[in-house]
Amino acid sequence: MPRRVPVPAARPLRRAGWLLAAALALPGAAGAAAVAPARGASAPRGVSYVVDIEAPKELRGVLSRSLDVERWRDYGDLREEQLRSLVDTVPAQARRVLEALGYFSPRVEARLDATRRPQRVVLRVEPGEPSRVAAVRLRVLGPDGRPAPALQEQLLRHWSLGDGSVFDSADWQAAKSDALLRLSTRRYAAARIVASRALVDPARHAARLSVDFDTGPDFRFGPLSVHGLRRYPESVVRNLAPWSQGDPYSQDQLLQLQARLQDSRYFRSATVGAPLSAVRGELLPVVVNLVEQRAQRLGFGVGYSTNTGARTQMDYGNLDLFGRALRLSSSLKLETLQQSLGATLQFPQRHDGASYSIDTQLLHSDIQGLTTRSQSLGLQRRRSDGPIDTIESLRFINEQQQLTGGPVSSNMALMPGYTWTRRRLDSPLDPTRGNLLSAQISGGARALLSDQNFVRIDLHALQYLPLGPDNQLILRAELGQVLSPSADGIPQQVLFRAGGIGSVRGYPYQSLGVVQDGAVVGGRALFTAGVDAVHWVLPRWGVALFADAGNAADSFHSLHPVLGYGVGVRWRSPVGLVSVNLAHGRAIGSTRIEFNAGVSF
Repeated sequence: MPRRVPVPAARPLRRAGWLLAAALALPGAAGAAAVAPARGASAPRGVSYVVDIEAPKELRGVLSRSLDVERWRDYGDLREEQLRSLVDTVPAQARRVLEALGYFSPRVEARLDATRRPQRVVLRVEPGEPSRVAAVRLRVLGPDGRPAPALQEQLLRHWSLGDGSVFDSADWQAAKSDALLRLSTRRYAAARIVASRALVDPARHAARLSVDFDTGPDFRFGPLSVHGLRRYPESVVRNLAPWSQGDPYSQDQLLQLQARLQDSRYFRSATVGAPLSAVRGELLPVVVNLVEQRAQRLGFGVGYSTNTGARTQMDYGNLDLFGRALRLSSSLKLETLQQSLGATLQFPQRHDGASYSIDTQLLHSDIQGLTTRSQSLGLQRRRSDGPIDTIESLRFINEQQQLTGGPVSSNMALMPGYTWTRRRLDSPLDPTRGNLLSAQISGGARALLSDQNFVRIDLHALQYLPLGPDNQLILRAELGQVLSPSADGIPQQVLFRAGGIGSVRGYPYQSLGVVQDGAVVGGRALFTAGVDAVHWVLPRWGVALFADAGNAADSFHSLHPVLGYGVGVRWRSPVGLVSVNLAHGRAIGSTRIEFNAGVSF
């Protein structure tokens, strides 16, 4: 006959060998006094033994971690009678473990071989056929107390312990928790499990599962209360909320607001909650608690990159410029190959989710025989929707360029542009799986303050593929083209060069492009691709093999990819991934040491 299977409570697997009083719990032990040596007598030596588990390989580990006889093995004062009592408990303990894994008709034998030194505890297990799920019944009562077939079908579609699955106790608990979470995080914050049953027929190796849910009220977002503001208006917080009062409740939107608050840089900490204790009818109030960040900061730094050399940097930021929550960030950066001074003024996000910014930059560079000086001014409108960011921009660039020993020429462009980016990564600092995709289009016209008619297209892709727990494959590609009658009159920032970290490793930074009078200038076509195979030797340290290919040229017809490859070391630092590579550029026959920190994209 089928029988109801109780779900065993999780039990701690900790060794209490230092507590002799724990022997009181062993069957047959009358107490600590019963095994204590008499006064003046020499203390008897503890028994030594090993445990042999004869069972299928996939079961040995969990049995070893769950048996008392294993946990007491290193206790030096265990007596012979206590060991025999432990052996007597082994079959029952093993059966409980096996039942939790879906084996309800196992053959279990345990014996003690006292003729061996050390003594040998032998556990022989034949688990038999596991019980599998034969039927699942989910019943959902909606807010009106009546059955909700649509919700029931939704939960069944995502039910993880379906027909034919081995009835594992942990999977059973996880399936119920996942189903309840699916209700409670979407509209039904007070959802609960009314009853759950698992009826197992050991003879037929079949389990029939049933769970009854009650959604509770259909909650909607109530009033938003904000605590901890001293400097900024409440509109800074309210405009970040992805909902309006009266919208259906969603825990995902609560988390989205919390992430937006933390990313806004206005606050040192931000917590968002919707306590059921404060519910008003079907309106669920939202409470935001904040600790503001210091309004101004001044920072200094030094560093080094194999792309642009040694770096000295000074940053100044103000999160409340003119007392209107305007965010000013500015930076002076002095590097071996290029120097820049830039500033960005960002306005608080509007209620429609859009944020606006103005930026300006002065840039000087001397790379591969080409010296450029540029001044730029840009306007941006940015929107974020989950993993997708979109940017509408207008940028003016005025540039002076000079080849070594040649005359100075000037180019300028006024470029409207659009950028679409999707980020789906498991971690922004140390991703192990997921991808990034980006597409950008911009252009200029002679009729609108540009020296050349052109359209620029730039596509990026980055993919992280885990290959087991210790191996990872990283794929990267970029494709770019400038459509124009010629490259004349187009600023170098708009054209393409390749080489260096994030491009084709093994070649100096921006050394791949169009060769002109001994210098390397930008071309109108770009293709680069790379692959990294990483093996993590330790949790934070890994080794890598990599290969890159690509080039930049004036057209795809004249673009001939070159190859770079090498080996490297990876370190998962607190601030992101750090890479040190020994890279060989096949086309130039040289080997370089390259350093990089962070995700190149």
